[in-house]
Amino acid sequence: MADNINLVPQEEQKQQEKVQTVKKSTYLAIALFVLVAGVTGFFYYQNLQTNQNIAKHNASIELLRGQIEKQAEIEILARNLGTKYNTLQGILNSRNYFSLFMQEIKARVPDSVQIDTFSIGKQNTVNISGTGTDYISIARFIRNVSNDSFTGAAEGFENLFTDVTLNSVNLDAQTSEARFFIVVTYDEGLLKQ
Repeated sequence: MADNINLVPQEEQKQQEKVQTVKKSTYLAIALFVLVAGVTGFFYYQNLQTNQNIAKHNASIELLRGQIEKQAEIEILARNLGTKYNTLQGILNSRNYFSLFMQEIKARVPDSVQIDTFSIGKQNTVNISGTGTDYISIARFIRNVSNDSFTGAAEGFENLFTDVTLNSVNLDAQTSEARFFIVVTYDEGLLKQ
C-alpha cells in the first residue's frame, strides 16, 4: 500500500483551503442573495397586488357610497310620504261621514218643514233651525227624527239619532209659519262606517 504523499506545502494547502472556503461562502452568499431577492420580489408583488385590490375596493366603496347618498334623499321623501299617509289615514278613519247624517235628516223631514241652518255642535250634537207650516209639522219632524223604527231610514241607521231636544219654537204672526231650533244628538260610531 502506497501512501498518498502530499507534496504541496502546508502553507499552500491552507491558502487553497481559504480559497475554497471563500468560494463556498461566495456561492452560499450568492444563493442566499438570490433567495432573499426572490422572497423580496414575491412579497413586493403580493404587496402591489394587495394595494391594487385595496384601490379597486375603495373605488367600489366610493361608488356605492355615492349611490347610497343619492338614495338618502329618496328615503327622506319616502319617510315623509309615509308620515303624511299615516296622518291622512288617521284623519280619514276618525272623521264622521256627515253626508250619511244629511241623508237621514232629509229622509225624515216632512214636506211642510224647511231647514234653514245646520251646524255641528259639541259632543255629537247638530243644531238645526228652520220653519214649518205649523206646530204640528214641527212635531212630526221631531217624532220622525227620534223614531227608532222610522220606515224611511237607511238600513243600519235606524238608531243614528239618539236624542232630539226642541230648544225654541215661535209662530211668525205675518206668515203664520212656526220657526224652530232643535238640537239632535247622534251616534258617532254609525257615522264612521
